[in-house]
Amino acid sequence: MTRAPRTTLKMTNRTLKASAADRLKGTYRSSAGILLPKIERHVMRSLRDTGGIDPGRSSDYMHPSDMSSKDWCGRHDYYRMIGTPVEKEAKANPSFRMENVFAEGHAIHGKYQQWLHEMGGLVGVFQCEACTYEWFTTSPKECPFCRATSIVYREYPLRREVYRVEGHADGAVSLPDLQTLVEIKSIGIRTLAFEAPRLYQRYLDGEKPEDIWFEINRPFGSHMKQGQLYMWMAWPAYEQIVFIYESKFHQQTKEFVVEYNKSLIQPVLETARDVARAFRGGYEPDRPLWAEGPEGKVCSSCSYRRTCWGENDAAQANDPPEQLVRVRRAGSAKRKRQLGKPATG
Repeated sequence: MTRAPRTTLKMTNRTLKASAADRLKGTYRSSAGILLPKIERHVMRSLRDTGGIDPGRSSDYMHPSDMSSKDWCGRHDYYRMIGTPVEKEAKANPSFRMENVFAEGHAIHGKYQQWLHEMGGLVGVFQCEACTYEWFTTSPKECPFCRATSIVYREYPLRREVYRVEGHADGAVSLPDLQTLVEIKSIGIRTLAFEAPRLYQRYLDGEKPEDIWFEINRPFGSHMKQGQLYMWMAWPAYEQIVFIYESKFHQQTKEFVVEYNKSLIQPVLETARDVARAFRGGYEPDRPLWAEGPEGKVCSSCSYRRTCWGENDAAQANDPPEQLVRVRRAGSAKRKRQLGKPATG
């Protein structure tokens, strides 16, 4: 019996006939799709139902994530804390793309928290998915109430009541050779746009994000400030914080260890203290020094703009400095002479 010769298949550049090409196109769609639109509708419906509000974020406290911004306004937080009605809704403009960005950031946080949990040193609040019981502990194996093993981490809560400041660190680690807070940051193009304009400009000029990543050699300014605020609330239990940066471009990682230095956040703490005193005393705190007027870059988009500035303040803020007349109170002797009364020594 003669065996047929063995053949080797070779990939060649072939031109499909028109009919074959049409049949191939019929196997896929390049437009909106059939599954992705359903996912998008589900996500947007969830945002609409919840209002896009984080249920774990108190409205009557100041938060380090806000306070670390260079444009943070304590007076704005004061109005929010006392329940002042907003004059206009914030332009959140939620979208599936942005929710996808946030979800990716949460996923990156979640995997590191899971790994730290498995290592046995993750400290904070945990919640049982079966019975919703919450408790503060270190890397639990099961729920102490119902014995379920499906447990999620709810981060490390922090609060300074006197200053009316609270927040949640991404994690706290307690191991035999390491005690530290942990903050996890996913770094993408939007991060560069907000935190590192110089590096972002290099991206706009055509440099690859993968190359720019290697130029990040320290935590960004707002991250540093946020971490110092967390350590200020956690001290003396924790005196350092580890920043884990993960690139969204290629999943490479960096670690930065930062020690506690209260002097770096002293101006922010002074503002927070003034706002807390105003909150308890029922009076408005001062505006920040950078507030130029109701038409300024930040103030013009504030939800409490008219409440803060008022008509009289707004009119005065719009007057040129040379039109303002300095008024000085006359001495008592001069006032009496003008009234026709003898001045007494």
